[in-house]
Amino acid sequence: MSQLAAERIDFCGWDACALDNGLVRLVAVPAIGGRVMAYDLGPHPFFYVDPDLAGKLFTPEENQGDGSLAAWKNYGGDKTWPAPQGWDSDQQWHGPPDPVLDTGRYTLDELHANGHAAVVRMTSPPDPRTGVQITRAFTLRPHTSRVQADLTFKNTADKPIRWSIWDVAQLNAARRLPDGALAHDPACAVTAPLNPASRFPRGYNVMFGADDNPQWQTDSERGLFRAPYLWHIGKVGLDSPAGWIAFFGGEAGFAFVERFAYEPGAEYPDDGATVEVWTVGAGRVGNLDFTGRAIYHVETEVLSPLRTIAPGAATSFTIEWAACRLTGPVVAVSEAGAAAVPLRAVRLGSGYARLTGQLGAFDRGELRLVWLDAADSALATWPRGLADPLGAVLIDRVTRPPQGAAAVEMRVAGEDGQERLLARAPLEER
Repeated sequence: MSQLAAERIDFCGWDACALDNGLVRLVAVPAIGGRVMAYDLGPHPFFYVDPDLAGKLFTPEENQGDGSLAAWKNYGGDKTWPAPQGWDSDQQWHGPPDPVLDTGRYTLDELHANGHAAVVRMTSPPDPRTGVQITRAFTLRPHTSRVQADLTFKNTADKPIRWSIWDVAQLNAARRLPDGALAHDPACAVTAPLNPASRFPRGYNVMFGADDNPQWQTDSERGLFRAPYLWHIGKVGLDSPAGWIAFFGGEAGFAFVERFAYEPGAEYPDDGATVEVWTVGAGRVGNLDFTGRAIYHVETEVLSPLRTIAPGAATSFTIEWAACRLTGPVVAVSEAGAAAVPLRAVRLGSGYARLTGQLGAFDRGELRLVWLDAADSALATWPRGLADPLGAVLIDRVTRPPQGAAAVEMRVAGEDGQERLLARAPLEER
């Protein structure tokens, strides 16, 4: 199916809204905080759903409970919150739990599809404590795994407010054992580029949990932060300027990528964090103990700069989601896709070169190999089959580059008529 669809469905017992393009299905549930509870690429569901809360709704009083984390109805999926989080002042969001922005009954403002896009848009009740009213809009287009998330904060208070738009995705990091039981999947991993001029000595800031958590790793050769899922509880923040964070789904062999615009010189919350990673594992947070509980998920969190919003005004932040089949954790992200092993081109002698790489494409289209000279002018373009997010792009071939070649690019010519860069490599001497 390539035709776009937008429809009301039952999802786990909730009244839900689904967008579908035959490649990706997105499911939103307005009544539980406007959450997106499913983002599926083909057969693979990325988002975590708490089975004990599936289909359930609660009153605002039940959602707030005693105000402790144990009272939080953590449905899973993806949601939007104000940052910074904290309980020290009114300039911090005191949640979760939060019965308005986190688990309030959002209105369904738009649900439609035409030949160009399928859209769902939901709006929260106004929150008197923060002054924020949140609108979450999601757009899916044909022949692609990309979803555009447009997140808006409107100031409903009678004074200026200052918040960051903080989006939190909970990603399923479980594997099924031979006996049918669930366990954490240590092949799952979150990656994000480090800031070479980071304010943090290690390139990341431990915000919660053990300082020596073995999940928190760095790859100095590639300039990456890497967090394999070892089922330790903890959280880190990164002042990454690269504009992406990725999750690799372990045994499933699929990658989920979030891309966003970084604003140099802007003030970000949490000591300058643009992205954060939270992992559920053995240990306690507040009055909640995960030890011995079969809950396996990680969070990729993206934050906008802090923005002052005048009464009646609004500010927005856009994140692009995309996904692809991949052979391992993401080490590089481009406009057209992601890499587990970067593209490489090495001369072999006698006019030949070897090309290698393990990539994934976000869009369906035509793969093109483009040879460039030292001035980046195209020397030759060779068709190389079809790109599809459901199939990895595996490259290992010996070929004869055109005379004068200095670099090579892999591009994807999408069904939308745009040609996007998937990977680039210089032609190295052996």
